[in-house]
Amino acid sequence: MKQDQDQHQDYIDRVMAQWSAADPELDVTPLDVFGRLHRVYVKYSRIMAATFAEFDITQSDFEVLAALKRTGQDGPVDATELAEQALVRTSDIPAQLRRLEDADLVERGRSFAGPRSVQVRLTSAGEDLIKKLAREHFTREAELLEKLSTHDREVLSKVLRRLSSSLGTV
Repeated sequence: MKQDQDQHQDYIDRVMAQWSAADPELDVTPLDVFGRLHRVYVKYSRIMAATFAEFDITQSDFEVLAALKRTGQDGPVDATELAEQALVRTSDIPAQLRRLEDADLVERGRSFAGPRSVQVRLTSAGEDLIKKLAREHFTREAELLEKLSTHDREVLSKVLRRLSSSLGTV
């Protein structure tokens, strides 16, 4: 385990050392990356969940509203496309849209594409909410990255992009 001199041993370093002592032949080097990714994601999720709770929505609601804001500039968005854009399972989208519709954040309508096709758009309340929430969301993310230099952020982004691509999640 190589460490920069200015960094202290973290939880993952300690877990890797424990594994090394418990089973010296076991290669746990993937934990060096995936363990840290997981811990960062868990912390990030908690912080963002608190942000979304301030607006009385969930992470998944945010993803749907944000996808509508990004992709619905030219009109309503097909619910199936919306599910893909928001990384929501298509089987979950009807219930989620119902909740968002009940909160007056989205409107659903039938599509000319077929009887089962649904089009979705933001209401004015949904537009207002996602505008405020997106600003808060990206401000919080920027705060989480404050301790990394611009160079470190760029390198991290490139490495994560390659990892994402290698896993087929592009």
